Amino acid sequence: MQWPIPPFPVKAVVGTETSVSANSANTKGNWITLLTLPAGAAASWLSLGTLQISQAGDRAGLMDIAIGGAGSETIVAADLVVGYRDHSATLFPLHIPAGATIRARLATALSSMNIWTTATAYCGEPESGLTTPGRITTYGTVPATSSGTHVTPSGSMNVKGSWAELAAATTSPIHALMVLVQSSTSAPSSARYAIDIGIGGAGSETVIVPDHHVRTQNSPAYVYPQSPQFVPLSMCIPAGVRLAARCAVTSGSVTTPIEVAVYGFTY
Repeated sequence: MQWPIPPFPVKAVVGTETSVSANSANTKGNWITLLTLPAGAAASWLSLGTLQISQAGDRAGLMDIAIGGAGSETIVAADLVVGYRDHSATLFPLHIPAGATIRARLATALSSMNIWTTATAYCGEPESGLTTPGRITTYGTVPATSSGTHVTPSGSMNVKGSWAELAAATTSPIHALMVLVQSSTSAPSSARYAIDIGIGGAGSETVIVPDHHVRTQNSPAYVYPQSPQFVPLSMCIPAGVRLAARCAVTSGSVTTPIEVAVYGFTY
């Protein structure tokens, strides 16, 4: 498929704010419908607006997005990191057929938590003029704890720490990336992080996404992305390549890890 994306979408279809709830800890809850597209409108981009109610305890969370009606859901984006979010929107390309239903389910570190979610689909006419990924592959999440990979700063301000492996080997080629981050602790320090994403063997990593910025807040405990989460850089990372992340703190505590996961888009 052609890259970069040619024309922009021409229509937005917006769902209503919906509570997506987890059941027992670290276990996906029931599927909840976010949006159904009109019969004549296929979508090429999806925006997820998320709000997690502030409460005590570990608020890490992973969300699956699927297309299909009740009982026939096909997961198209697995384990999106959504914990510690305050009115945050994540926008990424995704082919959604005309008339399709978009559904979500959630796992959180604590039981009986919920995240208010609004889906917005951006539709293109004609659909064939828009480039959309055929596959989104998740790297770096830990479903057993509803978390991402812990990436630890060096302990010195503005100095990157050691690389933390996100994946020993990619399973599909990557043409674009999305970087999602959440707090590693229920009481994060108020700090700013600069995160690198790299490829290559241990000790010989090459940075492909430099200084992805994110801010954590202590009270209430939230994470605020300050760089675009979907990174539409033109890249071609083949299958079988190691992925890793490292970070530095640019203000605040220099010792608290941050949780990172990346999502590879294959066109």
